[in-house]
Amino acid sequence: MSTSLHLRHTLSRAARVRRVRGFSLVEVAIVLVVAGLVSWAAFTAFDTVSEQQEREGAMSLARQMQGSLRAFAMRHGRLPCPDSGATATGYESLTGGNCTAGNQVGWFPYVALDMEVPQESLRARYAVFRAASATLASDADLAVAVERTGDAAGDATQLDVTDLIVGLGNAASLALSTSRAHLTGDAGPAGAIDCAANTVMPVAYWLVLPLHDRSGDGLRLDPPHTAAGLCAASPNAPIRSTSDDVVLAESPAQLAGWLRRSMP
Repeated sequence: MSTSLHLRHTLSRAARVRRVRGFSLVEVAIVLVVAGLVSWAAFTAFDTVSEQQEREGAMSLARQMQGSLRAFAMRHGRLPCPDSGATATGYESLTGGNCTAGNQVGWFPYVALDMEVPQESLRARYAVFRAASATLASDADLAVAVERTGDAAGDATQLDVTDLIVGLGNAASLALSTSRAHLTGDAGPAGAIDCAANTVMPVAYWLVLPLHDRSGDGLRLDPPHTAAGLCAASPNAPIRSTSDDVVLAESPAQLAGWLRRSMP
């Protein structure tokens, strides 16, 4: 092979090597980009699945709490009193054995309902409908056992669940008031989630289980929920960019219907 032919062959092979190396670098870069996108998608999916599992866990806990509330109501003829302490102790806030006057919203009283106090991130806020009346037959203070059916002292049915059912009926007949436990909308058929402009219905009680601080205000509860507020979003409200609180509630009529069906 002549010197010039050998040189051309060497240069051609070097060019092919450079081209191969060039393509290899491009391919590596593409692989890295694709791998990055796949990793990002995987982490995003993991976060979504984790958040969904966390929400499902909170909803399951809320249903357990509902079962405990109903059992308590059946046994005591009233709904439990909120735990009004600055931090959750798990006990009802009672004065002389009765729910403290004016106490409508606080922490859920886990211990009083034979439940363990959960981790702080899942401790629920709880509101109960209270509208006392001097006329006992018209009383609608659901956190106090009141003889609303006229049973005499010593009667087997005195201060039992039938008195609570009457109280629930009284609560259902009262005009909707923002000064008692109630719901706002669901960002759908029930209208805007706006406690000031859209009050929808009274409730016997509501539970709010806060998850993450989606609103970014440094507080566990997300709008429209506040520590002292008597308003909660509808349980049908979807997760929103500013709120992932889990809500469970029952109207007076719903709870009365369940109690009637469950009576022995």
